[in-house]
Amino acid sequence: MHARDFSMDTLLRQCASHYAAREATVDGAQRLTYADLDRRVGRMACWLLAKGIGPGDRVAILLTDGAPFMTALLACGRIGAIAVLLNWRLAPGEIAWIAGNAEPTLTFANPRFVDLLAEADAGEVIEVDEAHDLDSAFESIVSRDHPAQTIPDLAPDRPLYMMYTSGTTGKPKGCLQAGSAVASSALGFCVRRGFTREERLLSVNPLFHVVGMQQVAAMLACGGTSVFAGRDDDSAAILDLLHRERCTTTSAFPTICFPWAAMEPIRDGVMPLTNYTGGAGMGRPQIYEFIEQDWDARVVGGYGQTEVCGFATFIDYPDMCEHPRSIGWPMPHVEMTILDPDGNPLPPGEEGEICLRGPSVMLGYWRNKEATESALGHGWLRTGDLGTMDELGLGYLLGRAKELIKTGGENVYPAEVDAVFAEMPEVADAGCCGVPDKQWGEAVKAFVVLKPGEKLTREEITKRFKGKIAGYKRPRYIEFVDALPRDPIGKLLRRELSERPVTPDQAA
Repeated sequence: MHARDFSMDTLLRQCASHYAAREATVDGAQRLTYADLDRRVGRMACWLLAKGIGPGDRVAILLTDGAPFMTALLACGRIGAIAVLLNWRLAPGEIAWIAGNAEPTLTFANPRFVDLLAEADAGEVIEVDEAHDLDSAFESIVSRDHPAQTIPDLAPDRPLYMMYTSGTTGKPKGCLQAGSAVASSALGFCVRRGFTREERLLSVNPLFHVVGMQQVAAMLACGGTSVFAGRDDDSAAILDLLHRERCTTTSAFPTICFPWAAMEPIRDGVMPLTNYTGGAGMGRPQIYEFIEQDWDARVVGGYGQTEVCGFATFIDYPDMCEHPRSIGWPMPHVEMTILDPDGNPLPPGEEGEICLRGPSVMLGYWRNKEATESALGHGWLRTGDLGTMDELGLGYLLGRAKELIKTGGENVYPAEVDAVFAEMPEVADAGCCGVPDKQWGEAVKAFVVLKPGEKLTREEITKRFKGKIAGYKRPRYIEFVDALPRDPIGKLLRRELSERPVTPDQAA
């Protein structure tokens, strides 16, 4: 295969050729085979070209997950346009900033999200409903042939999409990914997960996020089926969908799986789910044990970033138990190392920055040369995450460099503190951050969510920390809260915690 032909479009065309009659997507009542999906992508590609949209032009996607989202994305890839994946959880002002940065010529938008574009210059807006109405503008585009168009000669590393980072260090950055990078990530993921064409993915993570995108891309890589949960589906509806469609794999964080545990997920002695992905070190470890033993499903985990198209490392449940808190080994398409601030590799056990390289690493940040150079200037992707590697090549995540707590000249990694709370049966969720301290520069403050009916005092928590980790790492302040701020995939938003006031009554 010539390098210029390797892309997400390649994967789609191969599936349409080899598995034409197999289901590619299940989206509500609509079921598309790979032949159907390929035909729709081709029609939309011709329609876009006829409108004058071509290589390098931006097309924004503000849709719920499903076949229209995939069709628009893959059509962009076929003609070399860049899909701008918009997060419908953002506010209108945030959407406006991204649109101003990306400058899309056209936007596909779900009617329920159109109001989010009120402040944005999003180009022509094509509304796409969720009911697949045959009279809708979108269905008229993809259900009939259009005059043939000449597809331009495309560069091998042509961009496929932009995902905007969460902006925890300032304004969001448009992470630019090549179609070949997304395809490499998908193929590596399939190899490590052992996926076959019989896989049926329960897709519950939004496609504007890299976790959801990598899972769906993997189905294209192996010829499997993507079954999309509806945006309004509750836990019962999603669990019913899993059984009804005989899904074999999902990537569902504990916020989804905890409710299932109380809803008799095993029906007729069967739990169709055989693969469950969770980020290594995330969530409560009890749910992983429950899934493995009670559901007879395989738990796997890993670590990754938007900038590397998703998971870059992999670890299965037995290795999680043998190597607690490890993020696993690199995926087949990724190299990993630990570098010091000057870009020098560090020996096993030395703490430094986790760095990655390989074909799935981003092209750079859209219109942001400074940030691109900072991230890629050493020949590796500088992740901004601190960690170590051992003699076996296993990686260990210590936390974000910007979240490191410096107290009295000592380093405290928030993950170390969070891990102690994870062992407390009364605690449903917990997280910590650094707060200003006159004596030590910074001190550790913990935020604790107790399980319903449970009681735990600050004094009792302090006692339980003794002997677990060093004294300077113990929380000096503890605030009990109803919930912690997390993003759509469950990542704790520590910056929001650090902005909350510290009061004398929180002293531990």
